[in-house]
Amino acid sequence: MKDYTQGRTPEMLEPFFPNEMFRYIIVSCFLLIVECLAVIFLPLPFTFMNKPDYVPWFGLPFYELSKYLQNDIVLIFFIACCALLLILWPFLENAIRYTPKNRLSLKRIPANE
Repeated sequence: MKDYTQGRTPEMLEPFFPNEMFRYIIVSCFLLIVECLAVIFLPLPFTFMNKPDYVPWFGLPFYELSKYLQNDIVLIFFIACCALLLILWPFLENAIRYTPKNRLSLKRIPANE
């Protein structure tokens, strides 16, 4: 195996995780701030659209929800909560499964002896 540390100073051998990841995070935050400032100070003209005559297949659930939930803020909040629930579902399921109340059921049952 080749030794990559030969002939390099300690500054050249800095670890990836804390240092390089920190740089990526700082650059990402800077670009996000620049984008937010561009949206605030250089807005594009916005015009409201009429309801479409044709709704593509992937938009049908949201179109049906918009019929039932007339308030747009409530609709967006509901969709965001559903997405968050789907993302957190594996963690919530494990948290429910490993509660102290259910700890007795987690004991290993021996095979046929």
